[in-house]
Amino acid sequence: MNTYKLTYLALIAVVSAFSANLQAQENDVVELDDYEVVGKFLQTDQINALKSPTPIEDVPQSLTILTSDLLELQDLTSMGAIADYVPGVVAGQGEGHRDDILFRGQKSTADFFVDGVRDDVQYYRPLYNVEQVEVLKGANALFFGRGGTGGLINRVSKTAQIGDDFTNYSISIDDLGERSLQIDSNMSIAPNAALRLNYYNEDLENHRNHYYGDNSGINPTLKFKLSENTTVNLSYENLDQERFIDRGISADSNGNPDQNYIGTTFGDADYNKSTLSADVIKINVDQKIDDSTKLRFSYTDNEYSKMYQNFYASSSVTLDTNGDPQVKLGGYHDETERESNILSVDLIGEKELMGKNHKYVIGYESIETSNDNMRNKGDGTNTSVTIALADLDTLATVLPQTNLYDNTEATVDVTSIYFSDEIELTDEIDLVLGARLDEFDITVVDVKDGGATLSQVSEELSTRLGVVYNPSENVSWYASYSESFLPKSGGQYASLSSSKQGLDADVFENAEIGVKYTLDNGIDITASLYELTSVKPEYDGPLQTKVEKIAAKGLEFQASGNLAENWFMTAGLSFVNDADSLKEIPGRTFSIWNLYKFNEKLSFGLGIINKGDTKGKYKTNAVYLPSYTRVDLAAYYKIDENMRLQLNIENVTDEVYFPHSYGDHQISVGAPLHATLKLVGRF
Repeated sequence: MNTYKLTYLALIAVVSAFSANLQAQENDVVELDDYEVVGKFLQTDQINALKSPTPIEDVPQSLTILTSDLLELQDLTSMGAIADYVPGVVAGQGEGHRDDILFRGQKSTADFFVDGVRDDVQYYRPLYNVEQVEVLKGANALFFGRGGTGGLINRVSKTAQIGDDFTNYSISIDDLGERSLQIDSNMSIAPNAALRLNYYNEDLENHRNHYYGDNSGINPTLKFKLSENTTVNLSYENLDQERFIDRGISADSNGNPDQNYIGTTFGDADYNKSTLSADVIKINVDQKIDDSTKLRFSYTDNEYSKMYQNFYASSSVTLDTNGDPQVKLGGYHDETERESNILSVDLIGEKELMGKNHKYVIGYESIETSNDNMRNKGDGTNTSVTIALADLDTLATVLPQTNLYDNTEATVDVTSIYFSDEIELTDEIDLVLGARLDEFDITVVDVKDGGATLSQVSEELSTRLGVVYNPSENVSWYASYSESFLPKSGGQYASLSSSKQGLDADVFENAEIGVKYTLDNGIDITASLYELTSVKPEYDGPLQTKVEKIAAKGLEFQASGNLAENWFMTAGLSFVNDADSLKEIPGRTFSIWNLYKFNEKLSFGLGIINKGDTKGKYKTNAVYLPSYTRVDLAAYYKIDENMRLQLNIENVTDEVYFPHSYGDHQISVGAPLHATLKLVGRF
């Protein structure tokens, strides 16, 4: 992070805090309330995925909200864990170094956002500073631009709370050796200002040999009201991560997980690892123009430095001439340096025009990104090696990653304008429409190839149309059509080949109908039927292209709410047709989680996750992952009004299962029975 940027941010924070303290006064400490686990709105605190706080029933698409309380109670600490409990969303392996989520069968590494701002670097995203997680399904280009092809995940950040003083903490230890600490401290420094600090540190361990992780993050935020009409949020985040990369076990000759080597780590104990350093500055200004109109300014400056290097199985285990097991392995070393500046301005309002009420957003976004990528593979002669399993830890010596395979420098400039309008046609019917125009300009310099340069400028218009029908207060029917696109450079900008240059972007079209229904007992139910079609132009020889068109159809159901006064439940179910052709997608998923309050002190939790047979991502041979059911339990004891002891037990039946795979022979091994003890409190 450039020194002048940090100095500038620090100067703003000091001056703002000093100014606010001119009116300082004492504030009462907030007592710890009972947990609240139901999210009803997309975003709180006015900075959200859909630009303004929007009730779930008014959004014409399937979505899921997970609050920070729910994440804490279920001990969900990663994007992959969240995917287990969201219908239509499945976690991939991510090669052991990054979040990898498939939305309705569409895989992308760039469909992650923070407060509606793009966060497309490949890494494992922590949840220590998250107020809630919003999972939107279907094409979502209107507010997010490229990507979001089958859905996206938006993390809503915790911001400083004016008028409150509190410190939340969480300390946990796992019987596999994993430990973590989280602190969330808010201080009201004046009647019109507050400072909040979120911090986490984790020492990762699991059931696999050599695995470790040493990760930390710190996120101070400052909020102050310049006037009754102007609110400013400043934020700085630093992340420092290092962890072992485990790409799982090999498949046998039939494409099944080879359980003879379920305890083997196919990698080098010292070489297989990933590191990340990140610095992110955010400035958000909300300006109230009148009682029904506001202007929002958002600026994000981020810098990421990412490295990962690994070896992995690329064949089945065979026997050598002496009858000893051997395996073929590949590997590489990869580095990414990325800097982005993201500026957005939104005019958000509600007006009556021609006798109809309109809730509208008019916006502009500009993104400037520079991305340097370098990859080494093999020793200049070989890019893979066959080695005895007994010699796995000598891989870095046997096959050093010294041959420069790829080295590119890319610049990406994106300019976008968009509008959205929610029109109240009648008391029962709302029409939702919008469009976004993106100009995507990318230049890639191939440093390895002597500076050869390829450039492409493309313009894409993405539309959205939806109808919401509310025949009564507790029922919403909806139908919608939305589009998104992904340029041929992909989500990570590493390359732009000559065969892809000039091709139109991949286009994704989502047609969906559904119903959102609140039962008399307060349980919210959503059912949706969708068809997601991908249209992908491909190079087919000089001056020729062909178009690959794939349509995925599916059903999704979800429900959440109180079955009784002391019994909360959330459940999800999804079906996907022809899942094998999509790869990495089970034809059926089911999940349910229950929280039962036994008395004022003691509560219990029960979770069940079931996934059908899955065809792994493959290159030459099909890999099949068998269906599985995982059962999780939890117990919560309220020590006093400010402290809770929590025990989460995962996989209580000690099921042997394989949640996902990457490539032909990189099959992840699920964790056996293990428990996490957590102390959660507030003062």
